[in-house]
Amino acid sequence: MGKAEGRKPSFWGRLGWGLGKPVQWLIGLLYVATCRFLVPVFFRVERVGELPRPPCVLAVTHVGTFEPPFVAYAGRTFRAKALFAVDPRYPFLRFIYGAFWGFEVTTDPERKKWLNPRSLARAVEYLRRGGVVMVFPEGERYWERNLYPGAAVLARRARVPLVPVGLENAYCYHPGAETQSLLQAAWRVFRETRRRGAVRIHFGAPILPDPSLPEREDVDRMMRALARAFGDYYSRFYSDIPQPQWPPPERSQS
Repeated sequence: MGKAEGRKPSFWGRLGWGLGKPVQWLIGLLYVATCRFLVPVFFRVERVGELPRPPCVLAVTHVGTFEPPFVAYAGRTFRAKALFAVDPRYPFLRFIYGAFWGFEVTTDPERKKWLNPRSLARAVEYLRRGGVVMVFPEGERYWERNLYPGAAVLARRARVPLVPVGLENAYCYHPGAETQSLLQAAWRVFRETRRRGAVRIHFGAPILPDPSLPEREDVDRMMRALARAFGDYYSRFYSDIPQPQWPPPERSQS
């Protein structure tokens, strides 16, 4: 257990947590309303493929921003949760993102020991109750060109379909753009997305877990199918960006 879990919270910490939960609930409600009512006001979002049927894991290409509200609107999954990571430059976003998506993960070597397994377990329970969870297999930076197995692990453990999702004509986030301030970056993405016209959300054929296989083998099988679907999305929608790989180079050499 990490130190952060073992430390008993102070009175003020418990008070802040108690007050924060209703605020997070209100922020989450505002996010749901934004996905449902404001997205179509400002953007043209079109669905391609069948609507995903809950419960399921949506494995979404992550080459830009605004993917979660666009996918939620196109898939009619307005209350979908997501695995999310917080940019260390903006720690205050942890509270807001938590209200939006619920399941934080991290690459921090110490925090990931206890935070990531806890978030995965909570996401599995949410899926078993009939929910929808978005996962971004490229991780925080698509230019690392790797796919990570979290989406397949969730689908396997919850026994739900894994649905590949690709965004066509969406804004692409390029290395170096993070030097802009948060508001400047958000305004640039907003303006560029509107200029591009319709954003089409492609829902691929579900990839089903096979309980007869050991988990490691089944996750690898599902990730290879997902890599093929992502390869198709990249070749059609992001032809100037190298495709992500599964297994990652270091794993394929082991």
